[in-house]
Amino acid sequence: MGAAHLLCFCTHLFLFVQQSSGQTQKTPAEWDSRQADQFPNPLLNNTKCQVSSPMRICDPNSVLPSQTREESNNLLKSIEGLVILGDPSDKKCLCSRDCPQPTIIMIVALMKCLNKDVHDQWVETKEIAEKFRELWKLDDCSVILASANDNKKYYLNPGKAVVGFLTSNVTDGINNEVNKTFMDGKLASGIELTVTYYSQALNDTVMVETTSQGGDPSPATGATYAIVIILVVVLGILIVAILIFIYRKHRQAQVQKDLKKKESSANKETELQVLKPEA
Repeated sequence: MGAAHLLCFCTHLFLFVQQSSGQTQKTPAEWDSRQADQFPNPLLNNTKCQVSSPMRICDPNSVLPSQTREESNNLLKSIEGLVILGDPSDKKCLCSRDCPQPTIIMIVALMKCLNKDVHDQWVETKEIAEKFRELWKLDDCSVILASANDNKKYYLNPGKAVVGFLTSNVTDGINNEVNKTFMDGKLASGIELTVTYYSQALNDTVMVETTSQGGDPSPATGATYAIVIILVVVLGILIVAILIFIYRKHRQAQVQKDLKKKESSANKETELQVLKPEA
């Protein structure tokens, strides 16, 4: 019996130590950039992120309901079919992942709130997103969205390859478009809008390889827009040139008309002087 009691005691002691260890490692509910390394990596830890594989969203504080979280995760995964192209003829990728051409990855990190002693909440959210990018070794073809739900603060951090491909005007425009949704506390809708806008932007600028044999890549929609803009500018220059030409012709005709009037007046004065009787 003594051995059985000893075994029972050891078992309870082990469980107590395990529970105590789990409590000390509990995921914080309040965050700042100093705690970024405690936030679960969504690419590696689906249990703590509370989402099934493949993981693209991490919600350790249960900010979203379980079903909504899974739906958002699937939505984030769907954007990975869109390609950020390099030169299709070579094997150099824009990112560190294996060729063929790399695809965009979008990661969402959801925090309940920021620590109360944080001075500038927006700057802190930005720094947290940048820390996540560094800690999780996200490449330049990734977009990370960090959100502090209770503070209604978020930061959208696209990688250099994404910004370089779409231009900063497009990525900043997307940020402005989704800002109001996040500020209204509509987190799931904000994630959906972010995916939608990035999908549209990539589809509008992506180079599509032609199916015809020996065909060159067809120009992107973005290139078509550029050609249209150039044509409009050239047309505008031609119209201005024509208007200037018409104005000059009209001006010359007016000057000639004025000269003729002056000559006519001068001739009349001369005739009057000739006809005037001498005193």
